[in-house]
Amino acid sequence: MAEMKFLINYVDSTHIYASYPANYIEVDLTNDYLIWTKGDDTVKDLMTHAPTPGELNAAAQEISEEEDIMVALCLLMDYSHNVGGSYYTHKVLGMGENKQYPFCFSFNGATATEPQLEAWDDITHTTFVKNVLGLGVTLDSMIKAKCTTNTLPGVDWPGTPIAGGSNVVLLNDGAGALSGAKDLYSNIKIVLPEDYTIPAVESFILTVRYTFS
Repeated sequence: MAEMKFLINYVDSTHIYASYPANYIEVDLTNDYLIWTKGDDTVKDLMTHAPTPGELNAAAQEISEEEDIMVALCLLMDYSHNVGGSYYTHKVLGMGENKQYPFCFSFNGATATEPQLEAWDDITHTTFVKNVLGLGVTLDSMIKAKCTTNTLPGVDWPGTPIAGGSNVVLLNDGAGALSGAKDLYSNIKIVLPEDYTIPAVESFILTVRYTFS
């Protein structure tokens, strides 16, 4: 059975996981989570406490009346590794930039289908009606993703608006199921549309879907 590890690069987003494993942190899918935020002097890289809801609200990315705005910062809330007073947050390096290796999906064996990246409201995987997911309209999703397994995403890459199971990103770059162990990569960002009228603090689920035999 193929198993996957989800990792974020917090040292150098030009380095692959196989050659530089120490540059990556494995995300505990039970305890850890990602925070997209503008950030401020409190909500930042290397926080020494878990951010409170009030702190997150104060650091939220503002909507622009003149242009689309990419949420500036993605932090891993690294609860699972915060042992003995170490840092709670780590910046995902290269998020939203022309960088190839911010997010890694490491498979230890073959799959029967190509792994694909999806976004949903919650773990039921039944709806995508939150603001960040386009209020049910897939192409309006603010979550943009691009497969970077084989290449850089490009300057000012637009990405695919992922929401639900119809608009997805194929993580093996469309090459199909994995024949054996392989590391796949993606860049993921959130872009707030110009003059969006609904402020919101929302959670959502990123899912990698694949089958195995």
